[in-house]
Amino acid sequence: MPALRVAVIGGGFGQHVLIPAFRRDPRAAVESICLSTAQRARELADRLGIARASGDWRTAVADPQIEIVAISVPPALQAEIAVAAARAGKHILAEKPMAMNASDARVMADAVTAAGLVATIDFEFRELAAWQRTRQLLADGTIGRVRHVYINWRVETLAYRDPRSSWKREPLAGGGTLNLFASHSLDAVAWMMSPITRLAARLSRPAPGAAESRVDAWLELADGTPVSLAIAADATAATEHRLEIYGDDGALILENRGGDYATGFSLMIGRRGAPWTPVELPPTDAGVDGRILAVASLVRRFLDAVLEKRAMTPSFDDGLAAQRAIDAIRQADRTGTWQSLR
Repeated sequence: MPALRVAVIGGGFGQHVLIPAFRRDPRAAVESICLSTAQRARELADRLGIARASGDWRTAVADPQIEIVAISVPPALQAEIAVAAARAGKHILAEKPMAMNASDARVMADAVTAAGLVATIDFEFRELAAWQRTRQLLADGTIGRVRHVYINWRVETLAYRDPRSSWKREPLAGGGTLNLFASHSLDAVAWMMSPITRLAARLSRPAPGAAESRVDAWLELADGTPVSLAIAADATAATEHRLEIYGDDGALILENRGGDYATGFSLMIGRRGAPWTPVELPPTDAGVDGRILAVASLVRRFLDAVLEKRAMTPSFDDGLAAQRAIDAIRQADRTGTWQSLR
Protein backbone atom coordinates (compact mmCIF):
# COMPACT_ATOMS: atom_id res chain seq x y z
CA MET A 1 0.00 0.00 0.00
CA PRO A 2 1.48 3.40 -0.95
CA ALA A 3 2.05 5.84 1.87
CA LEU A 4 -0.43 8.66 2.42
CA ARG A 5 1.12 11.90 1.18
CA VAL A 6 1.30 14.74 3.69
CA ALA A 7 1.78 18.48 3.38
CA VAL A 8 2.95 20.32 6.51
CA ILE A 9 2.04 23.99 6.67
CA GLY A 10 4.09 25.95 9.20
CA GLY A 11 7.74 25.86 10.16
CA GLY A 12 8.31 25.95 13.92
CA PHE A 13 6.29 23.15 15.51
CA GLY A 14 5.89 21.76 11.99
CA GLN A 15 9.57 20.95 11.46
CA HIS A 16 10.43 20.09 15.06
CA VAL A 17 7.41 17.92 15.90
CA LEU A 18 4.93 17.26 13.09
CA ILE A 19 7.40 16.09 10.46
CA PRO A 20 9.30 13.68 12.75
CA ALA A 21 5.99 12.45 14.18
CA PHE A 22 4.62 11.58 10.74
CA ARG A 23 7.96 10.03 9.79
CA ARG A 24 7.68 7.55 12.65
CA ASP A 25 4.79 5.88 10.78
CA PRO A 26 5.61 4.16 7.45
CA ARG A 27 2.04 4.67 6.27
CA ALA A 28 2.70 8.40 5.80
CA ALA A 29 5.19 10.35 3.71
CA VAL A 30 5.80 14.08 4.14
CA GLU A 31 5.95 15.25 0.53
CA SER A 32 5.41 19.00 0.87
CA ILE A 33 6.36 21.83 3.23
CA CYS A 34 4.95 25.35 3.23
CA LEU A 35 6.50 28.29 5.10
CA SER A 36 5.99 32.05 4.96
CA THR A 37 8.40 32.44 2.02
CA ALA A 38 9.34 30.15 -0.86
CA GLN A 39 13.06 30.54 -0.10
CA ARG A 40 12.71 29.49 3.53
CA ALA A 41 10.50 26.59 2.51
CA ARG A 42 12.98 25.39 -0.10
CA GLU A 43 15.90 25.60 2.32
CA LEU A 44 14.03 23.57 4.92
CA ALA A 45 12.79 21.07 2.35
CA ASP A 46 16.33 20.50 1.09
CA ARG A 47 17.63 20.04 4.63
CA LEU A 48 14.88 17.56 5.56
CA GLY A 49 14.66 15.74 2.24
CA ILE A 50 11.16 16.89 1.30
CA ALA A 51 10.28 16.93 -2.40
CA ARG A 52 8.08 20.03 -2.70
CA ALA A 53 8.26 23.44 -1.05
CA SER A 54 6.07 26.52 -1.21
CA GLY A 55 5.70 29.99 0.23
CA ASP A 56 1.91 29.94 -0.29
CA TRP A 57 -0.31 27.52 1.61
CA ARG A 58 -2.79 27.58 -1.26
CA THR A 59 -0.27 25.74 -3.43
CA ALA A 60 0.08 22.94 -0.91
CA VAL A 61 -3.67 22.67 -0.34
CA ALA A 62 -4.43 22.58 -4.07
CA ASP A 63 -1.80 19.92 -4.85
CA PRO A 64 -3.75 16.90 -6.17
CA GLN A 65 -1.09 14.49 -4.92
CA ILE A 66 -1.51 15.56 -1.29
CA GLU A 67 -4.00 13.60 0.80
CA ILE A 68 -3.36 15.00 4.29
CA VAL A 69 -2.71 18.56 5.41
CA ALA A 70 -1.08 19.11 8.81
CA ILE A 71 -1.40 22.72 9.94
CA SER A 72 0.88 24.45 12.44
CA VAL A 73 0.30 28.20 12.13
CA PRO A 74 -0.95 30.93 14.49
CA PRO A 75 -4.65 30.58 15.32
CA ALA A 76 -5.52 33.69 13.31
CA LEU A 77 -4.47 31.87 10.11
CA GLN A 78 -5.65 28.32 10.74
CA ALA A 79 -9.38 28.54 9.98
CA GLU A 80 -8.97 29.77 6.41
CA ILE A 81 -6.38 27.10 5.63
CA ALA A 82 -8.42 24.29 7.19
CA VAL A 83 -11.63 25.22 5.38
CA ALA A 84 -9.78 25.40 2.05
CA ALA A 85 -8.14 22.03 2.75
CA ALA A 86 -11.49 20.42 3.53
CA ARG A 87 -13.02 21.81 0.36
CA ALA A 88 -10.03 20.42 -1.56
CA GLY A 89 -10.73 16.96 -0.11
CA LYS A 90 -7.78 16.75 2.28
CA HIS A 91 -7.86 15.08 5.66
CA ILE A 92 -6.66 17.50 8.34
CA LEU A 93 -4.53 17.52 11.47
CA ALA A 94 -4.86 20.96 13.06
CA GLU A 95 -3.28 22.67 16.02
CA LYS A 96 -5.10 23.92 19.07
CA PRO A 97 -6.93 26.18 19.47
CA MET A 98 -8.88 25.66 16.26
CA ALA A 99 -9.38 29.33 15.46
CA MET A 100 -9.77 32.81 16.89
CA ASN A 101 -13.36 32.24 17.97
CA ALA A 102 -16.10 29.64 18.06
CA SER A 103 -17.79 30.97 14.91
CA ASP A 104 -14.70 30.25 12.82
CA ALA A 105 -14.20 26.91 14.55
CA ARG A 106 -17.79 25.96 13.68
CA VAL A 107 -17.13 26.76 10.00
CA MET A 108 -14.10 24.45 10.11
CA ALA A 109 -16.07 21.61 11.68
CA ASP A 110 -18.93 22.02 9.23
CA ALA A 111 -16.56 22.02 6.24
CA VAL A 112 -15.01 18.72 7.34
CA THR A 113 -18.41 17.15 7.98
CA ALA A 114 -19.75 18.27 4.60
CA ALA A 115 -16.74 16.80 2.81
CA GLY A 116 -16.86 13.49 4.72
CA LEU A 117 -13.24 13.79 5.80
CA VAL A 118 -11.26 12.78 8.87
CA ALA A 119 -9.98 15.65 11.00
CA THR A 120 -8.27 15.80 14.36
CA ILE A 121 -6.85 18.44 16.63
CA ASP A 122 -3.57 18.23 18.51
CA PHE A 123 -4.71 17.85 22.11
CA GLU A 124 -1.58 15.84 22.72
CA PHE A 125 -1.95 15.36 26.48
CA ARG A 126 -4.68 12.81 25.66
CA GLU A 127 -1.90 10.65 24.19
CA LEU A 128 0.19 10.48 27.37
CA ALA A 129 0.05 7.27 29.40
CA ALA A 130 -0.10 9.15 32.72
CA TRP A 131 -3.11 11.15 31.58
CA GLN A 132 -4.84 8.10 30.12
CA ARG A 133 -4.29 6.21 33.37
CA THR A 134 -5.70 9.11 35.38
CA ARG A 135 -8.81 9.14 33.21
CA GLN A 136 -9.26 5.39 33.61
CA LEU A 137 -8.91 5.54 37.40
CA LEU A 138 -11.57 8.25 37.52
CA ALA A 139 -13.89 6.26 35.24
CA ASP A 140 -13.41 3.19 37.44
CA GLY A 141 -14.43 5.17 40.53
CA THR A 142 -11.08 4.50 42.21
CA ILE A 143 -11.29 7.65 44.36
CA GLY A 144 -15.09 7.74 44.51
CA ARG A 145 -17.13 10.79 43.59
CA VAL A 146 -14.85 13.67 42.64
CA ARG A 147 -15.26 16.59 45.06
CA HIS A 148 -12.97 19.22 43.57
CA VAL A 149 -10.06 19.65 41.13
CA TYR A 150 -7.10 22.04 41.02
CA ILE A 151 -4.91 22.59 37.96
CA ASN A 152 -1.70 24.56 38.39
CA TRP A 153 0.49 25.04 35.30
CA ARG A 154 3.37 27.48 35.61
CA VAL A 155 6.23 27.89 33.17
CA GLU A 156 8.38 30.63 31.71
CA THR A 157 8.22 30.25 27.95
CA LEU A 158 10.86 31.37 25.48
CA ALA A 159 8.46 34.11 24.35
CA TYR A 160 8.78 35.68 27.83
CA ARG A 161 12.45 34.85 28.43
CA ASP A 162 13.53 36.33 25.10
CA PRO A 163 12.71 40.02 24.54
CA ARG A 164 12.49 39.59 20.77
CA SER A 165 9.08 39.82 19.10
CA SER A 166 6.96 36.66 19.07
CA TRP A 167 3.48 36.04 17.70
CA LYS A 168 2.87 34.04 20.88
CA ARG A 169 2.55 37.35 22.74
CA GLU A 170 0.44 39.04 20.06
CA PRO A 171 -3.34 38.94 20.61
CA LEU A 172 -4.20 39.68 16.96
CA ALA A 173 -2.24 36.59 15.87
CA GLY A 174 -3.92 34.41 18.46
CA GLY A 175 -1.10 34.41 20.97
CA GLY A 176 -1.55 34.34 24.71
CA THR A 177 -1.67 31.83 27.53
CA LEU A 178 -5.39 31.15 27.09
CA ASN A 179 -4.95 29.89 23.52
CA LEU A 180 -1.57 28.24 23.89
CA PHE A 181 -1.92 26.55 27.28
CA ALA A 182 -5.42 26.78 28.75
CA SER A 183 -6.89 25.27 25.58
CA HIS A 184 -5.18 22.00 26.57
CA SER A 185 -6.54 22.16 30.12
CA LEU A 186 -10.08 22.96 29.02
CA ASP A 187 -10.09 19.94 26.71
CA ALA A 188 -8.49 17.69 29.34
CA VAL A 189 -11.12 18.53 31.96
CA ALA A 190 -13.97 17.63 29.59
CA TRP A 191 -12.16 14.49 28.36
CA MET A 192 -11.17 13.20 31.81
CA MET A 193 -14.34 14.09 33.68
CA SER A 194 -17.36 15.84 32.17
CA PRO A 195 -18.21 18.88 30.02
CA ILE A 196 -17.82 22.42 31.33
CA THR A 197 -21.23 24.03 31.92
CA ARG A 198 -20.31 27.44 33.31
CA LEU A 199 -17.25 29.44 34.30
CA ALA A 200 -15.79 32.65 35.64
CA ALA A 201 -12.31 33.94 34.84
CA ARG A 202 -9.67 36.64 35.15
CA LEU A 203 -6.93 37.28 32.57
CA SER A 204 -3.74 39.12 33.51
CA ARG A 205 -1.64 41.00 30.96
CA PRO A 206 1.93 42.29 31.28
CA ALA A 207 0.90 45.56 29.60
CA PRO A 208 -2.28 47.14 28.20
CA GLY A 209 -3.15 45.66 24.81
CA ALA A 210 -0.82 42.68 25.23
CA ALA A 211 -1.92 39.07 25.11
CA GLU A 212 -2.64 37.58 28.51
CA SER A 213 0.30 35.94 30.25
CA ARG A 214 -1.80 34.45 33.08
CA VAL A 215 -5.19 32.75 33.22
CA ASP A 216 -7.20 32.14 36.38
CA ALA A 217 -10.53 30.40 35.84
CA TRP A 218 -13.18 28.73 37.93
CA LEU A 219 -15.13 26.01 36.14
CA GLU A 220 -18.25 24.06 36.98
CA LEU A 221 -18.69 20.71 35.22
CA ALA A 222 -21.90 19.03 34.13
CA ASP A 223 -21.75 16.71 37.16
CA GLY A 224 -21.34 19.69 39.50
CA THR A 225 -17.59 19.27 40.10
CA PRO A 226 -15.77 22.59 40.69
CA VAL A 227 -12.39 23.04 39.00
CA SER A 228 -9.87 25.78 39.76
CA LEU A 229 -7.46 26.57 36.95
CA ALA A 230 -4.30 28.70 37.33
CA ILE A 231 -1.91 28.96 34.39
CA ALA A 232 1.04 31.28 33.83
CA ALA A 233 3.50 31.47 30.93
CA ASP A 234 5.65 34.16 32.57
CA ALA A 235 6.50 32.42 35.87
CA THR A 236 10.22 33.07 36.24
CA ALA A 237 12.26 29.84 36.37
CA ALA A 238 9.13 27.70 36.85
CA THR A 239 8.46 24.28 35.28
CA GLU A 240 5.42 22.81 36.97
CA HIS A 241 2.25 21.20 35.67
CA ARG A 242 0.12 19.69 38.43
CA LEU A 243 -3.42 18.31 38.58
CA GLU A 244 -4.90 17.55 41.99
CA ILE A 245 -8.14 15.57 41.99
CA TYR A 246 -9.88 14.96 45.31
CA GLY A 247 -12.66 12.41 45.74
CA ASP A 248 -14.76 10.94 48.52
CA ASP A 249 -12.46 7.91 48.85
CA GLY A 250 -9.05 9.24 47.87
CA ALA A 251 -7.09 11.62 45.70
CA LEU A 252 -4.90 11.65 42.60
CA ILE A 253 -1.97 13.94 41.84
CA LEU A 254 -0.65 14.09 38.28
CA GLU A 255 2.53 16.13 38.12
CA ASN A 256 5.43 17.08 35.89
CA ARG A 257 8.29 19.28 37.10
CA GLY A 258 10.60 18.61 34.16
CA GLY A 259 11.54 20.78 31.25
CA ASP A 260 9.83 18.54 28.66
CA TYR A 261 6.16 19.39 29.07
CA ALA A 262 4.96 16.16 27.44
CA THR A 263 7.04 13.64 29.41
CA GLY A 264 8.09 13.24 32.99
CA PHE A 265 4.63 13.00 34.51
CA SER A 266 4.22 10.99 37.68
CA LEU A 267 0.90 9.84 39.09
CA MET A 268 0.26 9.35 42.81
CA ILE A 269 -2.79 8.03 44.64
CA GLY A 270 -3.62 8.98 48.19
CA ARG A 271 -5.83 7.31 50.77
CA ARG A 272 -6.84 8.38 54.28
CA GLY A 273 -4.31 7.24 56.86
CA ALA A 274 -1.89 5.81 54.27
CA PRO A 275 1.19 7.18 52.50
CA TRP A 276 0.87 8.43 48.94
CA THR A 277 1.54 5.61 46.49
CA PRO A 278 2.95 5.92 42.96
CA VAL A 279 0.85 4.47 40.16
CA GLU A 280 2.94 2.33 37.83
CA LEU A 281 3.22 3.76 34.32
CA PRO A 282 4.88 2.38 31.18
CA PRO A 283 8.41 3.66 30.46
CA THR A 284 8.88 6.47 27.98
CA ASP A 285 11.32 6.52 25.06
CA ALA A 286 14.27 8.24 26.72
CA GLY A 287 16.10 10.82 24.67
CA VAL A 288 13.19 11.60 22.33
CA ASP A 289 11.35 14.93 22.52
CA GLY A 290 8.15 14.08 24.38
CA ARG A 291 6.12 16.21 22.01
CA ILE A 292 7.17 13.98 19.11
CA LEU A 293 6.14 10.84 20.99
CA ALA A 294 2.74 12.30 21.91
CA VAL A 295 2.00 13.61 18.42
CA ALA A 296 3.24 10.37 16.85
CA SER A 297 0.61 8.54 18.91
CA LEU A 298 -2.03 10.96 17.66
CA VAL A 299 -0.75 10.57 14.08
CA ARG A 300 -0.93 6.78 14.35
CA ARG A 301 -4.58 6.89 15.39
CA PHE A 302 -5.30 9.57 12.78
CA LEU A 303 -3.88 7.41 9.99
CA ASP A 304 -5.90 4.45 11.26
CA ALA A 305 -9.06 6.56 10.97
CA VAL A 306 -8.17 7.85 7.50
CA LEU A 307 -7.45 4.36 6.16
CA GLU A 308 -10.51 2.84 7.82
CA LYS A 309 -12.72 5.79 6.76
CA ARG A 310 -14.05 6.51 10.24
CA ALA A 311 -14.16 9.42 12.63
CA MET A 312 -11.68 9.79 15.47
CA THR A 313 -11.15 11.73 18.67
CA PRO A 314 -10.13 14.34 19.46
CA SER A 315 -12.35 15.62 16.68
CA PHE A 316 -13.08 19.11 15.42
CA ASP A 317 -16.20 18.95 17.59
CA ASP A 318 -13.92 18.50 20.60
CA GLY A 319 -11.88 21.44 19.40
CA LEU A 320 -15.06 23.48 19.02
CA ALA A 321 -16.07 22.69 22.61
CA ALA A 322 -12.72 23.97 23.87
CA GLN A 323 -13.04 27.04 21.64
CA ARG A 324 -16.45 27.84 23.14
CA ALA A 325 -14.90 27.66 26.60
CA ILE A 326 -12.07 29.98 25.48
CA ASP A 327 -14.61 32.49 24.17
CA ALA A 328 -16.56 32.25 27.43
CA ILE A 329 -13.40 32.92 29.46
CA ARG A 330 -12.72 36.06 27.45
CA GLN A 331 -16.30 37.20 27.99
CA ALA A 332 -16.12 36.40 31.71
CA ASP A 333 -12.95 38.48 32.01
CA ARG A 334 -14.52 41.42 30.16
CA THR A 335 -17.74 41.42 32.16
CA GLY A 336 -16.70 40.06 35.54
CA THR A 337 -19.65 37.65 35.41
CA TRP A 338 -20.18 33.89 35.22
CA GLN A 339 -20.75 32.57 31.71
CA SER A 340 -22.95 29.59 30.77
CA LEU A 341 -21.88 26.96 28.23
CA ARG A 342 -25.12 25.00 28.28
